[in-house]
Amino acid sequence: MKATEKSDMYSMGIVLMELVSGKMPTDAAFRAEMDMVRWVEMNLNMQGTAGEEVIDPKLKPLLRGEEVAAFQVLEIAIQCTKAAPQERPTARQVCDLLLRVSNNKKVEFEKTNLDHY
Repeated sequence: MKATEKSDMYSMGIVLMELVSGKMPTDAAFRAEMDMVRWVEMNLNMQGTAGEEVIDPKLKPLLRGEEVAAFQVLEIAIQCTKAAPQERPTARQVCDLLLRVSNNKKVEFEKTNLDHY
């Protein structure tokens, strides 16, 4: 296996998930059929308190803007961990997206192209 920018982006996505969730990829919550990426995706798609389980309790209580930012960082992480490497953003795109989050701007993703956000 050769290291590439796209494999680095996958790793970046995992690190972002670790930071927001407080969990490690080897956490006991993840079993053979449930890895960290699937767990985050599943929880992000749930409404109410189930979706909030993905945020590390040590980060709480969050202000509304902070909670939105945490979920946006997780959305960026999901983009970074797409199964197909060509669907993952570039390092520049991830930096730009994280800057938008830090500047309290909404991050939106187009389904097929990350060039326009």
